[in-house]
Amino acid sequence: KNYRKTMKTLIVNTSSKRYPIYIGQNAISKFKILLRKHLKNTKNILIVTSKNIPKKYLSGLKKNSKNIKYHSIILPDGEKIKQNQYLIKITDTLSKHNFGRNDCVVALGGGVIGDLTGFASSIFKRGINFVQIPTTLLSQVDSSVGGKTGINNKFGKNLIGTFFQPNFVLIDINTLSTLPKREMIAGFAEILKYSLILDKKFFNWLNINGEKILKKSPNIISDAIYRSCKHKAHVVKKDEKEKNLRAILNFGHTFAHAIETICGYSKKIIHGEAVLIGMIIAARLSNQMG
Repeated sequence: KNYRKTMKTLIVNTSSKRYPIYIGQNAISKFKILLRKHLKNTKNILIVTSKNIPKKYLSGLKKNSKNIKYHSIILPDGEKIKQNQYLIKITDTLSKHNFGRNDCVVALGGGVIGDLTGFASSIFKRGINFVQIPTTLLSQVDSSVGGKTGINNKFGKNLIGTFFQPNFVLIDINTLSTLPKREMIAGFAEILKYSLILDKKFFNWLNINGEKILKKSPNIISDAIYRSCKHKAHVVKKDEKEKNLRAILNFGHTFAHAIETICGYSKKIIHGEAVLIGMIIAARLSNQMG
């Protein structure tokens, strides 16, 4: 039980699955313990990650593993991997190594890796075990929680996908150490969003501590991640399939997706920046409409 001392735990309760989110420093080193706790019968693991993720995290997951066979796929970086060819690459790999429903797929990376890998897990043999290990601030507070998976097509973003909850989420704040400031600000956008839609106290706290988050102060960051995930879990519990309330989480996103589309999902404006601009436009518009 030593992971309890070093990690915060949060339970997400949905109609389809109840699962924990673990948040802490060096959390990746606890992967083996958590695997034994949650997925006793897993014999094969496929880790899907991207080129820009430091190799040490991948090797950290594979370390001293008895009785488990590890496979990995390293994909290019960026939104462009959320398409059919990479989906097929993952499902073909699972078939080739004879993965069964008790086996497990791990998404190690940002939101794009999580979306694609989660979708592949949800459709392979109609659903196999899936673990999220988000490595960017944005994916840690947003896309890794709540079970939305999917890929894009030429008509738009996330148009093909499923709701598929992971078996657990492991958030290691050490992975943020290599994250550029621009990506930290992008993640901060989603944290700010929770405070604006749900929690005035949190907003005031962010007003005081925002700078410390961008400077990567570990205690402040893990607090901000915990509170963000808690808010998201609360909304997802009430409305897992986005029939009504869950739409609140899209604050700023309607405009954001339009901005991203115009920019061709390039690095000109990244998702979190688009969300920040989108929240400003939405707030201005609602103010003008009274």
